[in-house]
Amino acid sequence: MKRLIILLCLTTAHLSAQDILDFETFMRWVGDYHPIPKQASLTATIGRESVKAARGGFDPVAFASINEKVYNEVNYYQRQVYGVDIPTWAGLSVHGMMERNSGVYLNPEKTVPQSGLMTAGLTLNIGQGLLIDERRRALFQAKAFEKQTVAEQRKVLNNLYLEATHIYWQWALAEENFKVLQRGLEVTMERFEGIRESFLQGELPAIDTVEAYTQVQTIKFRLREQENRRYIMRQLVSTFTWTENEMPMELNEDVLPEPLSGLSDPSEIGQPYAQLPNHPELLELENRRDILNIERRWKAEQLKPILFLRYNLLSEDFNVNDHAFFQNNYSLGGGFVFPLFLRKERGNLNIVKSELKQIDFERELVQLQLRNELDAELNSLRITNEQVEIFQENVSNLDRLLRAEQTRFEIGESSIFLINARETSLLDGQVTLNQTKANYLINQAKVRVAAGIGWQAFE
Repeated sequence: MKRLIILLCLTTAHLSAQDILDFETFMRWVGDYHPIPKQASLTATIGRESVKAARGGFDPVAFASINEKVYNEVNYYQRQVYGVDIPTWAGLSVHGMMERNSGVYLNPEKTVPQSGLMTAGLTLNIGQGLLIDERRRALFQAKAFEKQTVAEQRKVLNNLYLEATHIYWQWALAEENFKVLQRGLEVTMERFEGIRESFLQGELPAIDTVEAYTQVQTIKFRLREQENRRYIMRQLVSTFTWTENEMPMELNEDVLPEPLSGLSDPSEIGQPYAQLPNHPELLELENRRDILNIERRWKAEQLKPILFLRYNLLSEDFNVNDHAFFQNNYSLGGGFVFPLFLRKERGNLNIVKSELKQIDFERELVQLQLRNELDAELNSLRITNEQVEIFQENVSNLDRLLRAEQTRFEIGESSIFLINARETSLLDGQVTLNQTKANYLINQAKVRVAAGIGWQAFE
């Protein structure tokens, strides 16, 4: 990736850089190398291959058989059959065959000219199987399944996008709070050293040095705690960084996230409600419904009788101009099968219809839940945006109060206790502001996921 140096060491990869791992680069990295997007793409591949396999039901089939019987030096029979069968979409099967038979005890029905007999004909289902048959059912369901795998892929990527976004901005939050406390410790140490020097010169009482050092210890404790949090979040971010060679990559301490600044306007997200009908969870239900609807058509088709016709043109050569189709040199046949009560067929059809109703009810419920979730996330985003503005002003005021208290202390109208209290309030305010900024950025991702478009970050 840009501006990042990849070092491979044994089985662990280490990433080091003297630059910022910005959010956009991080998400592109996750999309390109993380195992979950690769697994999700394999799911879509399975869907495409399922369609290819179903199309194989319409592939032409060649066949051949040779049977021979010789006993006591007598050629009882010798039969050779070669042919091809071509299924089509409209319940029609076209076939051609060459037959050569000979022998003393050959069944008279199998007697053909010495040069052989060619057969060209077709079989047509005019009852069950005319509108839909096993081949078309398998292909239609495979196409619906292919769409379903795409929806499943997007749902998985949606969840990955939210998880990766949450971890990244929590990492950024940990880094920002660490810097806040680090700066606070530097300022507090300078103040302590100044008060200590004033005490040694007899200008301040000893208790002021104790008060100042207590603040140093408090911030040190919080800084160590934040340092641990910073380490934990860096390790969690490392679970999302992988190399091109599918090896885990460990982030070096010099790699930092982008700062929690430059928050965008909530309106820049676009029109999330317009995207809601294409939410992966809704598309997944739609595709399940399509698969069941194809099954319903097939079960309804089985209420029809099995009725087929078969016609074959017979000839010794390829010249069929002199043959009348229903006067000479042909074979004709057909068949009829129909259960008297249809209890099995009606029962299977009613089961599928009930499952379709279940899908409809589930879709209505999921659609309502997704809309309510999107409403809630948009409201949270709006509130968080307002909170950021409030806390930015609040932190600015707390900073002015601290400066004023320091001025009062310098002229003898305040105390170290009040300065420490003001400083603690300022640090708490800065930490709260950082937390609110991180919440805002995470809420943006939640809105996109609720609208079903989080997966687009990996395109």
